[in-house]
Amino acid sequence: MLAHKGDTMGIFHKRKYIQNEAFVGVISSISRSLEALREEYMFGSLSQLKREGVDVSRISRNVAPGSELEDALKGFQLTSMIRIAWDYIKDPRDQLDFDRRLSSHLGAREGSRTCNYREKYIDCQGNIDALSKSLAVDVHRLIGSPEPLNEFLIQFQAGAQILAALSQAETYIACGDDGMARALNKRIGVSMIG
Repeated sequence: MLAHKGDTMGIFHKRKYIQNEAFVGVISSISRSLEALREEYMFGSLSQLKREGVDVSRISRNVAPGSELEDALKGFQLTSMIRIAWDYIKDPRDQLDFDRRLSSHLGAREGSRTCNYREKYIDCQGNIDALSKSLAVDVHRLIGSPEPLNEFLIQFQAGAQILAALSQAETYIACGDDGMARALNKRIGVSMIG
């Protein structure tokens, strides 16, 4: 359940804050969306490479549950979207609680591979180019370092930038702000469905 508060995001846009009792639903919504986006990232990246004439026949388009590839993608998504979720939670203690609960739900508990990737990506300090490049290098390595290296890295980096934006848009939606999601999707040239 979202509650309107007095803070504004703009002259006519009131911020909707997520209350603690709504965390379970928001976390569930975000988790489902992020899972679908991980699959789309791999499928889309490999499909684009195939269109460009790169042999991708030996590379799985699926992200296997529990795989290191899935953990890297989860860590990347958490790094990309968590600040947006925090913006919809008023109390900093609740922000940390939400982060801990979402991370736990995604398997990013302290010391886990997902958490380690998240920490690695946090080191990029919000620089989307550095963050996307770091993920591209990891994805390339995790799928067996296929050739041609440059083509794979370019595509995985471009796909990572879209993955970050779509993860953020889905977070806006889960937080009840379809307007911000539409604005972000419009900037990256994606139509909202539904």
